[in-house]
Amino acid sequence: MKGNTILLSVLFLIISCQSAEVEDPNFIGRDKEKYISAKDGESKTLLKEILEKQTEFQSFKSEFSMQIQTFVPKKDNVSLDGKLYFSKDSKQIKIQLMDSFFGMVFTELIADPNQIQIKPTSTKEIQTLPMGDILIQDPNTGKKFAIPFPVIYEYLTGAYIGEIQSPKAKFNTNETRIALSKADGEYEYFFKAGKLDRLELASAKRGLKAIALVKTKPEQIHPPKEIITKVISLDTEKENVLIQIKLKKSQITEVPPNVFRF
Repeated sequence: MKGNTILLSVLFLIISCQSAEVEDPNFIGRDKEKYISAKDGESKTLLKEILEKQTEFQSFKSEFSMQIQTFVPKKDNVSLDGKLYFSKDSKQIKIQLMDSFFGMVFTELIADPNQIQIKPTSTKEIQTLPMGDILIQDPNTGKKFAIPFPVIYEYLTGAYIGEIQSPKAKFNTNETRIALSKADGEYEYFFKAGKLDRLELASAKRGLKAIALVKTKPEQIHPPKEIITKVISLDTEKENVLIQIKLKKSQITEVPPNVFRF
């Protein structure tokens, strides 16, 4: 996990600063008695309605601003900027993290459905890890915070469309919710007017709950305008971190394969 730690340790060291408050969403959670099998007729009808309303997740590039608000051991705010690239063919994402003041890239991240590669620009070392959490480590206290990257990845790439079609999925048709148990935790997808509105994750293995909300305009589902992610510790039920990503200057365009290299 060394590369993950380097990523956000550098972030804290370079750009810790005061910033605006991030919206604090509530975790809804699952009501297991309300779910039916994917084979049920009502489930098939709901899935068909949702799939008919999905947008095509085209390749794009975008700039973004990010705010990270931490709460343990003390409340702190971090701001940074970056660039984001997505290829619909390879399902790869590349993120360049930059300090807000100088605009210098200090970390690059490349992710696909199976793995995350991280490279701080200050070194030649590339860390390759399974798709999963990114760790924040505050260099002053050594405290670590887990950010479940899959919930952000699924929003940006449309990977959730494949997930909800799993024969193992469970459907809450009254509340247009689809739940899926995966190796790393319990995922739940909340839909509104056929569009993904919220994604929740509960992982006993990782000791966390996570919420991801998307804010966008009906005419611009992809890429979204804003994603808010909240991470809650299972043992204390207290929030660890809030992350707000605002995409700007987004452009639907083909991204050359060589972009997804360090």
